Amino acid sequence: MLEMANPVATDRCLDLGAGAGFLTTALVDRAASVHAVDISPKMLLALRAKVPPTGAVLTTAAADMARLELPSASFDLIVSNYAMHYLTDADKKKLVHDIRDWLVPGGRVVIGDMMVGRKLDRYHRGVFREKAFAMFRQGLPGWWRLAKNVARIASGTGRLRPCPPEWWVAVLDGAGFSDVRYEHIRSEAGVVVGRA
Repeated sequence: MLEMANPVATDRCLDLGAGAGFLTTALVDRAASVHAVDISPKMLLALRAKVPPTGAVLTTAAADMARLELPSASFDLIVSNYAMHYLTDADKKKLVHDIRDWLVPGGRVVIGDMMVGRKLDRYHRGVFREKAFAMFRQGLPGWWRLAKNVARIASGTGRLRPCPPEWWVAVLDGAGFSDVRYEHIRSEAGVVVGRA
């Protein structure tokens, strides 16, 4: 994902759903500034503990990314890794439009997430089958987790609300992004990118 983001030394970056800083720590080494947002103050404390005092300027905010208010054209690169599937579809769409507003002209967005639909057609059965084999190797705990997640995703209930790749591409296109493309990573994981 970092390779797709291709951060440069002058980039002002925003990491949405930063968690404990998987992407943030890498961005700090490559960009001018990084603003990390996560709903959990504890995760942001863990993130700060990982980041050395040298490197990019790092700021953090404990906030709901779906309700975030930031100045227009204030970032060159906005990333999010495995956080969007917790949002409702309406909140995801609104956030993508906000991201477009927060980016400078030519700025980039890179969203990595669980990118599967909530139905059990042929493609999704293949994705779930691949994930199932990985979970089966974990033994009984993996089987239980798999059964719960498949039931929740297929029924549209629970905390996980993934959307398929074509949904993401259409939403980025609809928000006015150019050069929109999707790349399948593995199982349910995918990345969608676009340029403001």
